[in-house]
Amino acid sequence: MIRGPMARPLEDPLDVGQLAAQHTRLERDFPIDGFVRLRESLARGDGRASVRFRFHVAGAYPALEGAVQARAWLTCQRCLKEFEAALESPVRVAFVGRDAEASRVPDEYDAVTAPGGRIQLSEFVEDELLLALPLVPMHDTPAQCALTLAAEAESEAPAAAARSATRPFAELRELMKRG
Repeated sequence: MIRGPMARPLEDPLDVGQLAAQHTRLERDFPIDGFVRLRESLARGDGRASVRFRFHVAGAYPALEGAVQARAWLTCQRCLKEFEAALESPVRVAFVGRDAEASRVPDEYDAVTAPGGRIQLSEFVEDELLLALPLVPMHDTPAQCALTLAAEAESEAPAAAARSATRPFAELRELMKRG
């Protein structure tokens, strides 16, 4: 969803100067599995990421404020089981044409280079999601890991019982011990 004067579909790369001059509001969803770099850090690529941005001018630079949000499947590094985590990255950036201009951006904004005043929206969103990933993904508490492991053990109990009931080579072991 795009809100602003003469709103029309956006095409990548986005002209951030034009969007800022028009005070455009942007809401968009992206499939998680479309983010190749992010996908490498996930347990699975299910779900969607959503963005809500408000473009404006900060000082002499086009800027945007908003947030990138997603629910992503990560692998807990404590129990090595998958869990769904909320990823959120608040965004407050000003776009510069060259790295040398970054020091002139107002202090409350992060500088992002936009060569030619344009950005690839999907790449920008993926970068924000990568920044939102926890350094060490884990369930919130060790108890959640224990619950996950207990549920898994409970679901495997009937299969383990069936395996222990059928021991076709149990007698062979005894014969080999005697021999």
